[in-house]
Amino acid sequence: MHIHPSSPNSSQSEDDAATKIQAGFRGYRVRKQMRGQGTNSAGVSSAVGAGAASGASPVGTVEDKSATKIQANVRGFLVRKKQKMATEAATKIQASFRGFKTRKELKSIKKDK
Repeated sequence: MHIHPSSPNSSQSEDDAATKIQAGFRGYRVRKQMRGQGTNSAGVSSAVGAGAASGASPVGTVEDKSATKIQANVRGFLVRKKQKMATEAATKIQASFRGFKTRKELKSIKKDK
């Protein structure tokens, strides 16, 4: 899908397209890396087996750690955004009800006079 550069959503669409391309490439790179590692007789990846034997814990690459941190930040942002929208909606409902209640009370006061 081609979006004209002056379109208001072009930046978002380009960001989405770039993200999909990056995700596809990262998946390809991980699958290629997994094929190259092979497995030992126990069926455990050779990299994990070597790490366990030496007592060191398996460490992710800088890209993996960075991607995890970015994902955590985005998920946190989305949760906060959703919570903010829910709070604003509840506030609007409460304000509408209070206005309705006040108008009803004023109407009954005017009737009594």
